[in-house]
Amino acid sequence: MSLLLVPLCIALTIAVISYLLFFRAARRDTAPTPPASLVVRGVMYSVVGGALALALYPFGSWFRRRCRPCPFPRRAAPEGRHRAEAPCAGPTDAPSPLPNLPQERPPVLLIHGLYHNVTAWTLYRRWLNEAGFTRVYCHGYSSWHTGFGLLVDELDETMRDLLAAHPGEKPLLVGHSLGGLLIRGWLADAANQQLVAGAVTLGTPHQGSTLARLGAGRLARSLTFRGALIRELEATEAPSDVPCVALYSPIDNMVVPQEGLHVTTPGWTTRASPAVSHIWMLWDRATARLAIESLRELADRHTARERQRRACDDPASGQTASGQTASGQTASGHAASGHVMPDGTPCAATTPEQAAGSKNSEQENPGYSRA
Repeated sequence: MSLLLVPLCIALTIAVISYLLFFRAARRDTAPTPPASLVVRGVMYSVVGGALALALYPFGSWFRRRCRPCPFPRRAAPEGRHRAEAPCAGPTDAPSPLPNLPQERPPVLLIHGLYHNVTAWTLYRRWLNEAGFTRVYCHGYSSWHTGFGLLVDELDETMRDLLAAHPGEKPLLVGHSLGGLLIRGWLADAANQQLVAGAVTLGTPHQGSTLARLGAGRLARSLTFRGALIRELEATEAPSDVPCVALYSPIDNMVVPQEGLHVTTPGWTTRASPAVSHIWMLWDRATARLAIESLRELADRHTARERQRRACDDPASGQTASGQTASGQTASGHAASGHVMPDGTPCAATTPEQAAGSKNSEQENPGYSRA
């Protein structure tokens, strides 16, 4: 029984201290201060969520082996298990499947937060599977003796494995807390934005948190509110070319002040989740529904874009409903800039000047510096 009390005591201490600092910062903020009853409920959420995280933490290595992306064909899955849980078979001479437009929901990669491991996604993996996202993977990392740039490189390696496992498909990314910042660090490279269909973050300190000063380890302390890491990330990242959604809780106790939850990068959408604690976002079904709804929207938008792109790239499409021919000339004889999409929107022009501008843009946004 005493062993069961240890995670509860640790979780209670963290919850009380973090919410005291949260309430203090909220009172000094210009935004309305949350009612005390809501904060008390947040403390309860934080204690239970923290205790669950600590109880499941020892199983992280076991979970990670079964949900990591596998660039090679997998062995036969055990009876009653999903194929994604089967171990990798290693390199083979079997040819890779040809790239094509997927008929099912895109693969999803989940990235956990600071001091956590892949057990953070115990319920999300089940909920995503029930919602039709049957190919769900996890990226795990250590929060100790490392830096933000090194973790972005590790995420890049996992993304390469995921893309190799599903050639021709663009996955969706989901990150909790620091995991969301790692997604931004990876998307800072404009070329990487062309490899994914979108991203959703949960409780991510997009502008840092003042509580990071109390963190253990160099990585945690680098996440201070408007600190050097955040400023460098904002200065080096390219505007998001893919749709991204940032979900935040109005009583998040780990990102102080609340302003830290709002992303400043163009191309992002910010949405409020149910009022729960930072850690409870991983266990709250209502928050998961909002995240899954956002993923569905991103997947549908990506599918629509791919269909439009293929329609624009098809030179044999002939004359469209608006009267434009495949040669780029309208029925009235006026020159057009390109084909017309199925919804009537003109295809993007590809003049030499625009191509040069796009190339220069990529050169000016090489991505987050790993140095």
